[in-house]
Amino acid sequence: MVKDLNQSIINYLKVNHGFNSSAKISQELHVSRKTIIRRIDQLNKNFPEKIIVSKRSQGFELVYQNYLKYDHRNSTTFSQINERQENILTRLLIASPKAVSITDIINSIYVSEAVIQNDEKIIAAKIRKWNLSLVRKQRFLSIKGTEKNIRNAIIEVVLHVNNTTEISSLRNSIGKYDDQDFDFALEQLKLAVKSLNNNLPYPYNINFFTHIYILLNRARTYKSVNYSVESKSSIKRKSRENPEIFKICHKIIQNIENYLNVRPLTLEVETYYLFEYLISSRLGDKKSEITSDDHRLAEQVSEKYITSVSHFLKTNFSRYILNDIKNHIFSMIIRLKMQVSLPNALLNDIKLEYKPVFEATKLASEQVSHQFHLPTISDNETGFICLYFVKYLETQPERNKKVRVYIICTTGIGTSEIISTKIRKLMPELKVIGLGSSFEIENILKKYKNIDLIISTVPITIKTNIPVELVSAFLTKEDEKNVRQAVLRIQKQQ
Repeated sequence: MVKDLNQSIINYLKVNHGFNSSAKISQELHVSRKTIIRRIDQLNKNFPEKIIVSKRSQGFELVYQNYLKYDHRNSTTFSQINERQENILTRLLIASPKAVSITDIINSIYVSEAVIQNDEKIIAAKIRKWNLSLVRKQRFLSIKGTEKNIRNAIIEVVLHVNNTTEISSLRNSIGKYDDQDFDFALEQLKLAVKSLNNNLPYPYNINFFTHIYILLNRARTYKSVNYSVESKSSIKRKSRENPEIFKICHKIIQNIENYLNVRPLTLEVETYYLFEYLISSRLGDKKSEITSDDHRLAEQVSEKYITSVSHFLKTNFSRYILNDIKNHIFSMIIRLKMQVSLPNALLNDIKLEYKPVFEATKLASEQVSHQFHLPTISDNETGFICLYFVKYLETQPERNKKVRVYIICTTGIGTSEIISTKIRKLMPELKVIGLGSSFEIENILKKYKNIDLIISTVPITIKTNIPVELVSAFLTKEDEKNVRQAVLRIQKQQ
């Protein structure tokens, strides 16, 4: 969609400071250079001031202050279109597998049939994400796909679970839905946590809560849904192996039937759905009896992640991370086998802030899926795993180790002192171990064996394995940026 690409361009420029060529941006976002140029022009027209400026032969740069001023003032047209399409999609998902009359849709949102036909194309493209399809039959529309995928789509589209980490903030998303349902669903979540004497952290608490909340609305409005889960003998076997968890789910479904005032056992099969979400959550961490095979597989998969990410990032992760990560991996394996989706509200920030770590983890996810014959591991799941590696990298001593710098200028005095003073003030992660002239460079390299980086105001002609960053005599903002990038490269290698 137009808005998605526009936001991707902004996100790219937010992270990649300074000017970026259209070729570089297009390569990263997998679209043509002409598309990038055209979209940037469209973007600027949506704001009172340009948020992206260009320079001939240099490319495009985000005007960060302008972006901050107008970030929340998106185009009204985009907003209205998205709201209408989301409204239609919500109605279709809640009704699924039943069909909804096109006439009813037109009468409720007051648009022409031509507009609806255009919306259909966009909605059909959007729901492919969940392997769903939009079907038009005569004067009716319906969404077809597995019940599990329909529920996964509802979680994101209706409650926008992928945009929040707090259940309380979901209350702002319900709008047209019953606030009483929200409180009732919250009570059922508390019952599950209390009964199992365990804590249910993010994102498992939101996942469990939203499935109860959505069930209330669907069961009240559309009495029948696709209950294919009944035929899954593996789910029934797991329920017999874990009677305590299954008993809690059964109790919650009974509460829902009483709350909705429907016949007992009307929603009995929903017990199996709730059981899936609990068994694939952190509630199963300490219950090794769930499946010993899955626990062994979790250990092997965790080892593979650590090995692969270490290789891609050229970092030696200590073994303690295995204990940190394997419980999450165990839950992920259960979710993959049961096709349970876990939205990640932090995903976009993870991709932006920790891009190298995320990309390394994504490559590892691909290797894991192939080696252990697991379903494709989504970016959402990969993002959660990525955070374990980020946590380690942020706390390991090597990350805080100062980079040792030697500063060189033509005379060894004056300008080198200015640079040294600026560096100590602007970049505390650097340790200046000496100042010298370009004439002394050979002796300096022989005397100091622990130099990580040479910052010089003159080109260094002597061959050396030590990185050299050429700067101006007064260390401009551009120089500072280049030095920081050099430091990051050195830190990654340490």
